[in-house]
Amino acid sequence: MRLARPRTLAAQLALLVAAALFVAQAINFALLYGERRERSLNAISAPAIARIHDAAERLQQGVGERRGPFGRRVRISADSAVDAAAPREPALEARIADGLGALGANVAEVRVTGAGEWRGNPRRQPPGPDGEPEPRQLYLVSAKAGQALWINVPAIAPREDDWLLGRLLVQTAVIYGVVLLAVLWLGRRAARSLGRLTDAAAGFGASGGGRELRAEGPADVRRLTEAFNDMQRRIAAMLTEKDRMLGAIGHDLRTPLASLRLRAESVEDPEERERMIATCEEMSATLQDILTLARVHQSAEAPTTVDLSALADAVAEDFAELGADVVFEPSPRVIVSLRPVLTRRAIRNLVENAVKYGGGARLRVAAGVEAAVVEVDDDGPGIPESRLEEMFGDFARLEGSRSRATGGAGLGLAIAREIARVQDGDIVLQNRQGGGLTATLRLPAA
Repeated sequence: MRLARPRTLAAQLALLVAAALFVAQAINFALLYGERRERSLNAISAPAIARIHDAAERLQQGVGERRGPFGRRVRISADSAVDAAAPREPALEARIADGLGALGANVAEVRVTGAGEWRGNPRRQPPGPDGEPEPRQLYLVSAKAGQALWINVPAIAPREDDWLLGRLLVQTAVIYGVVLLAVLWLGRRAARSLGRLTDAAAGFGASGGGRELRAEGPADVRRLTEAFNDMQRRIAAMLTEKDRMLGAIGHDLRTPLASLRLRAESVEDPEERERMIATCEEMSATLQDILTLARVHQSAEAPTTVDLSALADAVAEDFAELGADVVFEPSPRVIVSLRPVLTRRAIRNLVENAVKYGGGARLRVAAGVEAAVVEVDDDGPGIPESRLEEMFGDFARLEGSRSRATGGAGLGLAIAREIARVQDGDIVLQNRQGGGLTATLRLPAA
């Protein structure tokens, strides 16, 4: 089973450091174990090498066996005390053979086997938990001196350090506690700054403006925060300049359009006059849509707590009074904090599209845990699934011509979505089973 990847920066840093510490402690344990084994081999082989070398020299001098250390004898016999079929200790055999070779002892073969436990003299050995000396491993070493005789000596393993593993575990726990706490603190500090930066970036994208962030945290995060603040100021300045430019263009164009319409009304040919007036009105409506889209983020309207159902019902009544087939279905009261004028414009755009392209509209309002919803249904032909998102683009129209007789300028849905998003909401389109389209306006619930 694949483990879930940690999501936060602090968790990822802690996991990475924990893995590094585990590898380091594993290497440390391997080194300690190897050193411990090396000391154990030296402690076993060194006395045996000394005894065998001493016995081999005495044999060359014609002296027999003598009493060795710990009151044990070095026994010299024609046969090896270690049976050839007995379990052997290759590491000890190689170590003893190398040691004897370095001393120049005339030894042809070395055999080592385990011979059980040895407790020693209670008066000379430290007692264990049971009052008796702790048992130690006893080995029997047999070395062939010359061609006929075997020198047989005992070898005793040193006392085992039973607390080595425990000390290593305690050391690992202490290191993990100290290092991981420091890493978690540093990671959370950096992640907190990055989280504020993420929230500021998301807020800037949703509302068209943002607040300055205080540069804090590690040096890299501080530089990133300062760069974000600079970028935010530059983008805000460009957006402001864009709105100012569009406003100036709109203001400058209104006067020529009004003048052009007055001149059109003086044309004698009625058909030509009507066409010219319709063109001027179309240009004026398109200009108004462009200015509305540009000024959505600059609206000074403050959020107000209103009944979303009553707002949608008022829009439906406006269209019904104009003779449009628009019905508001009974809906519960939904209290939401929103910008009433902008929200009314968004709902009106959705209903207007439903009337133009679907012949009528049905509105209803619903309340969820996280969002309040206004749904606008129509019975039109719908929109191909591949083009649903495309309809929110600027000047996007399903019908290819640019005539207002068959549709608007293609800014209605773009304006509605911008109004929704400036209030942390959204609009989605969905084809209904059996035909027709549903436009859903979602706004954060109060």
